[in-house]
Amino acid sequence: MPGEKILVIDDELFVRELLLEFLGKQGFEVLLAESGEKAVEVARSNPVQIALIDLKMPGMNGIQTLKELKKIIPNILPIIMTGYPTMESAVDALRSGACDYVVKPFKLNELRSSIDRALKEHKLKYEIDELKEKIKYFEGELNKYLKPDKNP
Repeated sequence: MPGEKILVIDDELFVRELLLEFLGKQGFEVLLAESGEKAVEVARSNPVQIALIDLKMPGMNGIQTLKELKKIIPNILPIIMTGYPTMESAVDALRSGACDYVVKPFKLNELRSSIDRALKEHKLKYEIDELKEKIKYFEGELNKYLKPDKNP
């Protein structure tokens, strides 16, 4: 689903540049931040759909960054990236709202698959919410006909 905005948050310049080039060629609009603090600043003025967040960064770590981004953009799709995977950090990331937890070094196509899964899941949730709203509306309309007003 190219055309989506992705915010890449990593303190390593090489990772930011690599993902900028790769995701840009995939048709995504890519924004970069070298820290959690900068990411929050960027997110305030740029509504992004996806955030690729490094877990270990100076200052705000990845989980703190994820939580702050969720406050600004509740529907953001965060994916945590780490070179230091632990069961505890994976559980913490997912409990905090991450869509996925990707271990570095990752294959670029695997990261792209993770992004695609997050976008598809988000789209399905949106469609389900829309259908629930339509059902509520039609139930209300149906109830009007099944339970006519008792006052003439």
